Amino acid sequence: MNEIGEKLKEARQAKGYTLDDLQQMTKIQKRYLVAVEEGNHDVLPGNFYARAFIKQYADSVGLNGEELINSHMDSLPQVNETTYSKNVQSTQTRSKTKSSGFLATIQDSLPTILIVLLVVAIIFAIYFAVTRGGANGDSDSFIQGDDSSEIVEVDNNEELEDDEETDEESDETDSETDVEEEQDDENDEVDNEEQSVEEVEGSNNSTTYQVSGAHPDEQTIVLTAVDGDTWVSIAIDGEPDSQALLTDGQTLQADFDDQVENVTLIIGNASATEVELNNQPLPYGEAATESVRQEMYIIFE
Repeated sequence: MNEIGEKLKEARQAKGYTLDDLQQMTKIQKRYLVAVEEGNHDVLPGNFYARAFIKQYADSVGLNGEELINSHMDSLPQVNETTYSKNVQSTQTRSKTKSSGFLATIQDSLPTILIVLLVVAIIFAIYFAVTRGGANGDSDSFIQGDDSSEIVEVDNNEELEDDEETDEESDETDSETDVEEEQDDENDEVDNEEQSVEEVEGSNNSTTYQVSGAHPDEQTIVLTAVDGDTWVSIAIDGEPDSQALLTDGQTLQADFDDQVENVTLIIGNASATEVELNNQPLPYGEAATESVRQEMYIIFE
């Protein structure tokens, strides 16, 4: 039996706790607690969890978990820092660059602008044609320069018919513009629909949420350590995304799009961990407020 395991076991027995009691307190499986006491780290799910379980075990029996780990650093499994350091940052850099609001507005309005320019060009062409025609013929008739002195009348009906056809084309173009503007307004109303979160199921150590409404193209889940240390993990659509042991003030963030169906969070120290979804706080379920370990399931409708 290793030195850390002996200290932990002695502290547990001094508190009068059984392994079953400790399992209930920490939500760590009994076989992992036995492995920690016996120093059998190969049974644990990984080097990261070995340190996390030892720290939580020590804190639960009245020892200082952080000091215990630091004093026996050489005998503990080493964690690959490169695996987790990229996930544990106070400010995450995985957010995609969003296009500016001004450029997006120009792109959305481009079809309307082109139609308006086309209408203006047609009106200008009509005005130019009418003006030029008036300058070339000040009267409705002219005299042929031959001996018969025949008078030829100018038919104004053809010019009127051309004007009427142009006016009809302008009316059709305006109608198409109105329809496109109505469609843009409807799309804006859908985009402005707010995302809502509702707790649909809860127990003493797990809570299930249903998220409805419009889902942003770029979504974010952020876990922050406050008033203590905590170990956390994030899975997206059943696939592990990131996990870390956070100290006070550190955060773990995952970014995903609107096609994601569910996100699963495992939190080792709920009282010291805050959760935010898309910059909005996500509270623990009412039935789980007293539990140390929390599992949160977020389902996107």
